[in-house]
Amino acid sequence: MKTLVSLIAAVILMLSSFLAPANAIVLFDDVNADHPFAFEIAYLHEEGIINGYPDGTFRPNDPVTRAHAIAMIGRAVYLDDTARSTGFKDVPSSHPFSGYIASAAEKEIIFGFPNNYFRPDWTVTRGQTAAILDRAFYFPKAPDNTFKDMKKNHFAFNAVSRLAYYGVARGYPDNTFRPDTPVTRAQFAAFLARAVDPVFIPEKQKLLSTANKILAELKAKDFADVATYVSSADGLTFCPYSGGCLDNGGVTFTKAQLPNFMTNPNDYLWGYQDGSGFEINLTPAEYYDQYLMNATYTDKDRYGRTTQPTAHEFIHQLYPKAMIVEYHNPGTEQYDGMDWQSLSMVFEKNTSGKWILVAIINDRWTI
Repeated sequence: MKTLVSLIAAVILMLSSFLAPANAIVLFDDVNADHPFAFEIAYLHEEGIINGYPDGTFRPNDPVTRAHAIAMIGRAVYLDDTARSTGFKDVPSSHPFSGYIASAAEKEIIFGFPNNYFRPDWTVTRGQTAAILDRAFYFPKAPDNTFKDMKKNHFAFNAVSRLAYYGVARGYPDNTFRPDTPVTRAQFAAFLARAVDPVFIPEKQKLLSTANKILAELKAKDFADVATYVSSADGLTFCPYSGGCLDNGGVTFTKAQLPNFMTNPNDYLWGYQDGSGFEINLTPAEYYDQYLMNATYTDKDRYGRTTQPTAHEFIHQLYPKAMIVEYHNPGTEQYDGMDWQSLSMVFEKNTSGKWILVAIINDRWTI
């Protein structure tokens, strides 16, 4: 049966810079705390994305079937799991993952085989995993990968390039990727965890720390310190809604203007209220109170999944190479969570490879 990690392992987790503090964490009988992907497996299990077997094992070295791969990805990206017809001859509506498979097919995350077969029990290769994840998640363009066993005519070449460049997929010490080797359940969990939550990628851990520092400066209304994370050339853009930012562009302040943000007496057109379309004409201090920090946002231990993927799609249309750190306020019971709000920090790399804050975009549901 599932066991608790030892006190030593729990301490390791508590000291980890990217997992939330925990008194203990539930793993599987065959996944010890020193497993190379223990954190990733524990995280996905905690999030309800992966499950084990009735005997309490995870079987990390077993291959992944197509059905299981789509079920795990489906849970990660909130696909509709309602049992229904899939259109595939070998996946009836009674199949336990028919909903996920139907949803993934509709969104073109996966494709079938000739004559409307899906082959749910066939195993998935490392290359196929990269291709499926590439379609399920957003990854910007990337340089060609340099794995010595990846040829440009391989169907997964571009997907592997993107996932490798952004730290989601890794190769072997001999600089091979082994795209045609079946992916193990542990490897799949590692790939998926990195795709879902960038904090499992070392470089992105540092970015999360930076975002938390910026959040502290915002709470302190210290925009002089916020300015230190901003490019002199591009400044910092503020938008009250992600969709509105896409339509109207928000308001951009230069690095030099930011220190006086709270004392700036000028009115600006920040955008338009979602729903009513009324103009949002406010001073920066008024915008701070009514939109920017009009909710309680707490430091993040992990990036976490977004429950508002459309907002991220809008942001990526404006900033195709961006990394987003989203802070979310779930709202209140009084309004059944419909009064949620979010604050997304948008970072892009400059020519020196340093992450620069380029935008702060808020979102909320209009009630």
